[in-house]
Amino acid sequence: METSRKPDFCEPSGPLQEIPESAFADIRERLLIESVKSAFGIRQHGGVRKPCDEAWEWILSENREMPFSFATCCREWGVDPETMVEWLRYYRKKMLG
Repeated sequence: METSRKPDFCEPSGPLQEIPESAFADIRERLLIESVKSAFGIRQHGGVRKPCDEAWEWILSENREMPFSFATCCREWGVDPETMVEWLRYYRKKMLG
């Protein structure tokens, strides 16, 4: 019988700290870069893995106004989200056939 393994969560060791808004730009940049790499199956240092459907779903999400949505991350760096999605679809089709 197969059982699903659930992650073990522990209580925080201290009070949770709010992320300062000044850190949002860096977080958005890293989230954008790593999610696009994951959606295409690109590992750190150029390795290859199976493309991540969850990352691709985040890219295509209609949830455009949340603080860490794909669209918000793009706009943070002066990139039009719709144009970015078009390019990513083009490359995904080309790479994954």
